[in-house]
Amino acid sequence: MSDIAILDDDERDYHSPFDLALNPAALETFKWLVLGHVLYVVGLAMVLYLQIEGGAVWITPLFGLPFVWHERRHRGGVKALVFLGGFTLMHYVALMTVNGMSGDGVGFLRGFVGGAVGGGGCLLLCAIFGLVRKGSSLTFEAFGTVLLGAVGSFCLYLYLTTGASSESFASDLAQPLKIYTPWQIAFAYVLARILRPLS
Repeated sequence: MSDIAILDDDERDYHSPFDLALNPAALETFKWLVLGHVLYVVGLAMVLYLQIEGGAVWITPLFGLPFVWHERRHRGGVKALVFLGGFTLMHYVALMTVNGMSGDGVGFLRGFVGGAVGGGGCLLLCAIFGLVRKGSSLTFEAFGTVLLGAVGSFCLYLYLTTGASSESFASDLAQPLKIYTPWQIAFAYVLARILRPLS
């Protein structure tokens, strides 16, 4: 998608890649994605309790589920494919990418690579399947990828340098939330900013 795009007068489209605000349509999208994060946290608590290996990846569809359900009448099949299947695949690819990296004790590099690969891959899938808004641009999508890499870097550093505070289930759950909550909220913002609003 080019930075130079023919835009109509639809106020839901963004006319500058440097406009970081969320308009009402984007705020609606953001709301459903944050609800998806809450559902993901519930799923994460379940997989931690049941001690399911790799469960954090396999519950990834929970993040996109409320948004896909809300927009099920507007290309629902495509959104389900991207948000439920594609995002899970990108989560897995990001984890496999950072698992092969070494020599990064505090996690800055691995966090950046994981956040950027996962987030950038998801944004690319949205673009390939035509889910991005008309006024979106490569400039903002590149910014979003770097932002998600930076948030991932900070989150992994926080995870590796601050241990669980006590021997309790709540403390065990708080550890992965140091990674997933900030990153998924930033991801929800980037998605809300680029996704095509309901027509």
